[in-house]
Amino acid sequence: MQRLSARWTSLKGRSSPECVRIYLTVARKWQFFAAKLFQAETTTPSPESGLSVWLAVHEDGISVLEHKSIKLLVTHPYKNLMTFGGCKEDFMLVVGHSIATNSSKDKPVEKHLFAMDTFRIREITLLISSYINSAHQQKAAAHHLSAPALMAAQPVSLKSKELRSKSPPALGRPSKAPTLL
Repeated sequence: MQRLSARWTSLKGRSSPECVRIYLTVARKWQFFAAKLFQAETTTPSPESGLSVWLAVHEDGISVLEHKSIKLLVTHPYKNLMTFGGCKEDFMLVVGHSIATNSSKDKPVEKHLFAMDTFRIREITLLISSYINSAHQQKAAAHHLSAPALMAAQPVSLKSKELRSKSPPALGRPSKAPTLL
């Protein structure tokens, strides 16, 4: 706390925009800078029942952080989520295996329950769904633009003929005449 106080005092005499710039520079270095944080309390014995935590929802997954120190307890990548959402009056995460600082490796599937307000349960569920849907859409778009996917969409007779020619295949055009894009 003294270190924070000393840093705060060192900003004395600087302009507000300069202080904001310094603050944002430091904040951007934190690994959960763009994450949405949800305050919760664990209701299952994993990692510990009754523990006050932060659930950090970010583009790589969901991280559980210790409430006071914001220390990372465990991260669950989206690909490991089996199900999530409201369960009675709690938020539930069911995960396969996890990347953890102190997680049990002997359980293939873990169910985590977190006590939260009903509104926050809905909000975190929709946010996680959005991240997962966005990742699936990006994968689908990348697949449709990949060469194997484009080649698979062409008739077989064109594939072998165009592969032997030196010019690139005409994709989706009825003639080989040049066209303006």
